[in-house]
Amino acid sequence: MHPFDLRHGVDTSGLMYADGLDTGHPHDRLSSGYYATAPSLFHSGISLWKDTLSATNYTTQQYAFFDAGCGKGRVLMMATQYDFRQVVGVELHPWLAKVASRNLRKWVASGRSASQAQVVNGDVLAVAFPTGPVLVYLFNSFEREMVQALLRRLVEISATRADPIDLLYVHPDYGNLVRQTPRMEWLADADIAFGEEDAAADVFGVRSDRCSIYRLPGMLRE
Repeated sequence: MHPFDLRHGVDTSGLMYADGLDTGHPHDRLSSGYYATAPSLFHSGISLWKDTLSATNYTTQQYAFFDAGCGKGRVLMMATQYDFRQVVGVELHPWLAKVASRNLRKWVASGRSASQAQVVNGDVLAVAFPTGPVLVYLFNSFEREMVQALLRRLVEISATRADPIDLLYVHPDYGNLVRQTPRMEWLADADIAFGEEDAAADVFGVRSDRCSIYRLPGMLRE
């Protein structure tokens, strides 16, 4: 069990491959499975993203945080420690979504949450998308076809609003698809070293991972 779980009394550990996460949905075959983000990687990624806001008129408080494939909710819990105006996680698998909701309730009850958060059990391509500026978090949750479909949806949504949609993409296996997306702006990219605790707990023996930041400007004038 990851020290994060032991410290906070939650359940976000474990490695689950896609073939063990069948829901009967057509998108099951496009899942990459479940493995939670290392806390040190997440916080460093958020810091990298926040640095990009200095060139804009936006603040963290104006952004909604949208976790595409939230699994057991570790990232959601950590995201509530920032001052996002809204935190939303979407998870297709009912059991994972249930675990995420339970974890989030424990987290909020402990007083660690600064932002309101919710878990939505559904298809990330079909659920309601937050209004205003949004930071989409993606940790290599999907196979190529699903990433392409998600990017198409983000482009379509951006055409209906003035505010930007940002993308924090961790372990960006399909970063080339993001860079090829119309109007998508590359903002930052870094190889982030894990903290000692996360490196020791990683089941793959990984000690660092890549994080890329992108921005899709809104097309409507305010």
